[in-house]
Amino acid sequence: MERYQMLWDCGQCGTKGLLGLTHRHCPTCGAAQDPKRRYYPEAGAEVAVEDSPYQGADKVCPACDTPNSAACTFCTGCGSVLDGAKAVTVRAEQHAGAAGFATDDASVAAREATERKSADEASRSLAAATAAGLKAQEAASPARWPWFVGVALVLVICGGLLSLLFWKQESALSVTGHTWERRIGIERLEMTSDSAWRDSVPADATMVTCHEEQRSTRSVPDGEDCHDKRVDKGDGTFSVQQECTPRTRSEPVYDTKCTYQVPRWHEIDAAVAKGADLAPSWPAAAIPQPGACLGCGREGARTEHNVVALTDPKGGAFTCDLSQDRWSAMADGSRWVGAVGVVTGALECDSLKPAP
Repeated sequence: MERYQMLWDCGQCGTKGLLGLTHRHCPTCGAAQDPKRRYYPEAGAEVAVEDSPYQGADKVCPACDTPNSAACTFCTGCGSVLDGAKAVTVRAEQHAGAAGFATDDASVAAREATERKSADEASRSLAAATAAGLKAQEAASPARWPWFVGVALVLVICGGLLSLLFWKQESALSVTGHTWERRIGIERLEMTSDSAWRDSVPADATMVTCHEEQRSTRSVPDGEDCHDKRVDKGDGTFSVQQECTPRTRSEPVYDTKCTYQVPRWHEIDAAVAKGADLAPSWPAAAIPQPGACLGCGREGARTEHNVVALTDPKGGAFTCDLSQDRWSAMADGSRWVGAVGVVTGALECDSLKPAP
């Protein structure tokens, strides 16, 4: 991968556009290069690195702050041993926009370094404060009790509200009446218009006509969106890399949609019987033209309701829709007990049992 030289400006004499790899010291005044002031050159003004293998990010001398090649053992500025020296902080990647790379200079590099230093210091301060707070809590553990008491109190209150909502008490009840209803649907076989995709057309469909129609969309690859980015290598050079992300487009998916006629049963009427006694009966369903031909009729679904009415000593009224056997076993005037919600006032019908 081809590399190019970063630039830097001398902070002592003001010489600008010095080469990051070639000029480790200012050729005008001899001042050491400041790696925090390295910046990317303008597009088209890049200076390629020749015959200089990449050794890694520079190391900063802990004694004099001089940046040294990663291959150095001793500082080229003061001769100190570089054991444990930290690597220089690299610049953020520079991404090309529609107009190319943005203009960069030493002031932008310095501002970026300052912002990064402030962020690091804030992060360290937060970590230190958190650690100190935890240590203080451990040292004064009794002071943590109010917090636990508060949480416990909230849990108790929430639990109490839920318990109150579902709290039921047994109540004495008396049966005051019975009602019942029996219903039989009456259906007729009719030709019905419908539509479906070809793979879902029923086998008994007739007069089928089909046409092409969009059924869905699908995402298909449509090339890549690519742009160049500059990556600071940390040794006074940078590389140019291409970064690409896949691009997709939506494409309609067509299928065959069909309309058709199909015989289907439809409810056209219902026979209903009602009463307020203990002898429910099904109504007589008058079926017009019984059979399985078009226009013929048949019985449809049967439904039944068996409702018992009850009251409590305070005048509360309740109803329960029960099975016929259970309903008929609850004679008028008989005594029962059941669970009634203290807050909701609703009777739990499954809890009904004869009074002792």
